[in-house]
Parts: sequence; C-alpha cells; structure tokens
Amino acid sequence: MTATDSLLLNRVRAGDRGSFDELFLRYYSRIYDVVFRLTGDAAEADDIAQETFIRLYRHPLPPGREHNVGGWLYRVAVNLGYNALRATRRRNTYELAQESALPADPEAVVTQHDERDHARAVLAELPPQQAQLLMLRHAGLSYKELALALDVASTSIGTLLARAERAFEARYRATAGQDATGGKNAHE
Repeated sequence: MTATDSLLLNRVRAGDRGSFDELFLRYYSRIYDVVFRLTGDAAEADDIAQETFIRLYRHPLPPGREHNVGGWLYRVAVNLGYNALRATRRRNTYELAQESALPADPEAVVTQHDERDHARAVLAELPPQQAQLLMLRHAGLSYKELALALDVASTSIGTLLARAERAFEARYRATAGQDATGGKNAHE
C-alpha cells in the first residue's frame, strides 16, 4: 500500500527525507514533462523541475493544504517555466540542435520553428492562468488535475479552457502577419 501525498507531506515536515524522495519519484517525470513542453529545452526543464522540488522541500505546503501536493507542484513548475520563457523568449540551444539534424525540407523546418516561437510568444502575452491552463492541458492533464493545479472548481475547467483556447487563437492570428489564406493582414 502506498502512502498518500498528505501523509508523505506530513512526514516531510517532520524531517523525513525518505518521504520527500517518494514524493519526488512520484511526481518528477510529470513535472519535467510539463516544463519541457513549455520551454522546449531538456536541460532547462530538468533545472526547473528540480527547483520545484527544492521549493517543496524548503517550504512544504502549510497544514490543511496537503490534499493538493500535485496541484501545488504543477503550479510552481509552470510558474517557474513561464518566468523562464518570458526571460529568454528564445531557446537557442534547442533550436540549434533541431537545425543541425539536416532536415529533408529546410523551409518546413524554418516554418515550424517560426510557428513554435510565435506560439511561445503568444503564451507569454496571455494572462498567466490561461497560459498555465493551456500548457497543462497540452501536457495531458485531466480536467480534475487541471482543477487541482490551478486551484479552481473542476466544473469550471471546461469553460476556462475554452476561453483560454479562444484567447490564444485570437492573439495568435492577430500577430501572425498573415491570415489563414496566406495573404497579408488588412492592417499591413
């Protein structure tokens, strides 16, 4: 029988390193995956995931919040990743590694990189909750997990997600420089 997150967190507060290790092993790969999807950089995702757990170790959730360890970890990781995205806008290391693979169609690769950069820039412009919601959903979290991570009612996730998707799409299209037919925007 595995210990609950609440029990493990209580043990961490009491100084039990083994309980912290168990929480780390339980959540690390999911936290890493979320941050990697956000940043596109494996080394940075690893650093941010580790920083997330350092914060948990140094300042465990206060009593009464133990039921939401996973949600807290996701929220901290996404916030750290989102801050890194804003600070560096471009992930040169990742881009160079992808370009050095000598693709069959260089034009398609350039287009893909431009679209990825554009999507990251749009995410950085969205309100933090919307950006976090889109990133976590894209990382494969269920509605229940999203609700825990964002500390909102699970019944509101569908509405919040739809709004975030509409806001992202509108901002993406408005800043794309071209409309869906490939022509220039009317304001250019």
